[in-house]
Amino acid sequence: MALAEFKQTRSDLGYGYLDKPESIIPNVPLTFYSFHVMVILGFYFILLFIVILYFILRNTIERKKFLLRLALITIPLGYIASELGWIVAEVGRQPWAIQDILPVSKATSHLSASSVQITFVLFAILFTILLIAELRILFKQIKIGPKE
Repeated sequence: MALAEFKQTRSDLGYGYLDKPESIIPNVPLTFYSFHVMVILGFYFILLFIVILYFILRNTIERKKFLLRLALITIPLGYIASELGWIVAEVGRQPWAIQDILPVSKATSHLSASSVQITFVLFAILFTILLIAELRILFKQIKIGPKE
């Protein structure tokens, strides 16, 4: 009896956790514009790659200072496109951590802010130590030079 009732109402399982029905509507403008800017950047990267490849194959890339500067300025756009993709993935799926079962509001952690800060500082210290070790190894190998 109870199993049959559970199977009948299973599709509505996570909706009981929602505080208000409007919370299941994601931020449409943010998702829409994030996606479109990400796609525009993607096509820009492809076009830039094709143009640079053309000049590399013609062996004239070193004379195209504007193009080289443009490529250098483009580097941060890759990070921006990545973040926009993250926004599309995360904001577009709100409010579900698990679709129709677990709302994000119930999937959050109850960690204190100080726990997160301590973890962040420890990771920053660890990765700084690893960066220093990597740079020391790199500079040592550069001083040794290539093998004959």
